[in-house]
Amino acid sequence: MSNSFYEDTMLKEEFLLVARMQQDAEFSKYVSVSYEDRITGEVQSVAVRPPGPRYPEKYIVEYRMPVYVTPGQLRRDWHGTATILLSEPVLTNKHSRHGPHVTFHSNFAPFNNHVTRDSICSGNAWTVARDNGLWHFIISLGALINQDEFVNADGWHMNADAYDFWVTRDRKPVTDIKWPLDLLTRETIVLTPTNTQAATINITRVPDRLDIRPKPAAPAPIVINPKKV
Repeated sequence: MSNSFYEDTMLKEEFLLVARMQQDAEFSKYVSVSYEDRITGEVQSVAVRPPGPRYPEKYIVEYRMPVYVTPGQLRRDWHGTATILLSEPVLTNKHSRHGPHVTFHSNFAPFNNHVTRDSICSGNAWTVARDNGLWHFIISLGALINQDEFVNADGWHMNADAYDFWVTRDRKPVTDIKWPLDLLTRETIVLTPTNTQAATINITRVPDRLDIRPKPAAPAPIVINPKKV
């Protein structure tokens, strides 16, 4: 890409936030995030920072969580993988209706109004997550699978029977997952690469997005000299 801000700042910011999220103990029980190295094509855990200056555009997200397969029948061996492809238009215009490109597949279809065996409502997830970016988008996709109310839209969509069953359950999630939705208020990123050294980045406050507007110059001080008598 020709846009150095996209390459050097936006993609790096997205990666650091996703790597930080992966270290959340509750999140990591259900989700594992990897990326494809843009130079070598090798797939690595986000715990390992890219060896070169180019941060990833392609993320592979594995979800593992209980799902219903019929009304009242729960299975705990479901797993699905979302491959997410970022792009400059998506990150520079995050309020667009068009989110990251997503492909999805799983080992069997859950009883879910927003998820089938080989598709997931990524547009609905992006609508919820786009103000915060990739890390929130990954959570939102997981929340669709888990049937969390904050991301599930009312009304029939992919499976009317699954929607009706969700309503009879008082719109409760399948599993009480405490998603790290407070990620932006946490203060430390710790990345643990494959070697023995840990890279630690201390952050006092992570903004929703980086502010690159020039800061106004400080006003010149006013000096008043008393008149001589």
